[in-house]
Amino acid sequence: MHSRRSILRGGFLGAGSMALSPFLRHLSMLEFGRPEQQLPKRFVFVVKSSGLQGDYLEPEGLARGGDQLVDATLEGRALHDSLEPLGPFVDRLTILQGLSGRMCTIGHSSFYGALGAYQANGNTPPTGPTLDGWLSTRFPSVFDHVGLKMGAGGAGTAYPAISARGRNQQLPFQCDPELAYMNLFGSIVDGGDIAKKYRRSGSVLDFMSEDIRRLQGRLPAPEREKLGHYLEGFETLTRRRHQLVSMQEQLAAHAPELGDKYTSKLSTHHLDAHFDMATAALITGITNVVTLHCDDLQSSYEGIGITPTVHSVGHGSSNGTETAQQCRDRIRRFHLELVAGMAERLRATPEGDGSMLDNTLIVYLSDNSDRHHSSAMEWPMLALGNLGGTLRMGNRYLAWPRYGSRGHSTIGSWLTTVCHAAGEPIEHFGQPDLALSEEAHRIGPLPELLA
Repeated sequence: MHSRRSILRGGFLGAGSMALSPFLRHLSMLEFGRPEQQLPKRFVFVVKSSGLQGDYLEPEGLARGGDQLVDATLEGRALHDSLEPLGPFVDRLTILQGLSGRMCTIGHSSFYGALGAYQANGNTPPTGPTLDGWLSTRFPSVFDHVGLKMGAGGAGTAYPAISARGRNQQLPFQCDPELAYMNLFGSIVDGGDIAKKYRRSGSVLDFMSEDIRRLQGRLPAPEREKLGHYLEGFETLTRRRHQLVSMQEQLAAHAPELGDKYTSKLSTHHLDAHFDMATAALITGITNVVTLHCDDLQSSYEGIGITPTVHSVGHGSSNGTETAQQCRDRIRRFHLELVAGMAERLRATPEGDGSMLDNTLIVYLSDNSDRHHSSAMEWPMLALGNLGGTLRMGNRYLAWPRYGSRGHSTIGSWLTTVCHAAGEPIEHFGQPDLALSEEAHRIGPLPELLA
């Protein structure tokens, strides 16, 4: 019988070990890591536009907006119809109500503020990191951060101004499912357009890197240093490609099937494809941090029979046979069906003594707090998972006291709490709301949520 150490160092499993990567990572951490680092942590942020309405997240018999913290179990309570897809995961589901975000921009969007808790807009660079970008530097992988957005038409790469690695470091999002597939899984495609594009892009990267090196040698020191930053970016892409090529079996075992939804003209099919790719990226280990930007105000949900744009629905446009509110409820349900599909696949993937879902946190929120024209007086969210038990979440409804009341808290404290649960404690994430009392914009995590 071989010990864990001999298996890990002796290569007994050969190339087939790639498909067992979550299990092997667990063995490696048991053998060489500290107990608190035995299993990796993963983070998924699902961001919608036009607000996430608190009224339609409240389970039967529960409320929010009072002077006291509401902390209740979800057990035995009927969820709103739009939340029904999460029913099989109620033991992992936490509904968060009452947190405010008045330190952010209000109106049609809070942009980076939703995940950063600071003032921002879509026309200027970010002034600091957002939580997903910050976590991507603490939990790096082949792709430190994967951003996927439901686009329209021939959109390829977008910068929707919701995610940032740091000051002036906006994170990109792939809109085109085929382009995203090429970047994430193109190394395993044997033939066809995606394989050709993948090989061609690799040749271009190699050519440009060599070109930059030649130019760099001819420049004075200050310009040479600036050009070095560009070269580092190209070399990172090249290094990433080599890593992907070395993970062929692992990627092939878990990559989604390249079906019709990748080439469909319907943006809802694209979002479905994005969730498939995001889930596969987590399972294969090529990323630990994913942000899915579901839509923007100009998006359409024709694929599920809703023809007005999100912006029009937000202003009360009906769908002929459905009211604007019924359209909003169906869009929310569609999103949560995709979230549930991701959660099911993660729950079906063994890791340690449980599954990958045990060590994953999925957060569903809006970039616009609670309504189409936001005030950020409350910022409803849904959270699935407890990060390996570091969060006291699951089968729980939490509603903090209304804005200005004793015991009220903000999204900055929530973001700080996630950092602590991730094993990266910080004093406070984002900007405090200085209009609140000192107790309300307290420094540190929310004690109600930390295990």
